[in-house]
Amino acid sequence: MGQARQRGSLEQRQQAAVDRQLALRPKFITCNHCQATLTEMAAVDVSALPGITAAFEASCTACGHDTYAIKGEPEAVARLHALIEQAAGGSSGAGVVPAANKG
Repeated sequence: MGQARQRGSLEQRQQAAVDRQLALRPKFITCNHCQATLTEMAAVDVSALPGITAAFEASCTACGHDTYAIKGEPEAVARLHALIEQAAGGSSGAGVVPAANKG
């Protein structure tokens, strides 16, 4: 516990984790359904998801579909993608964020 105290209070450590995730936010997400550019997105709490570094969700105002951007270990990303598909009751398209869209 002494090491955790050296890194700051619980609130400071939680805020640092949020800041690290937000630093990975892409400039936009392309809608998997209609290909619209989505710039409004919400960070997904990934604290209980081993292997996932960051995840963001955007709801498309043009078609109403949700699209996710997920960063992490390939196996963990694949598992999360499968869970999202299962929860949505169908298949969802997976995409890749181009390097120019990062940061």
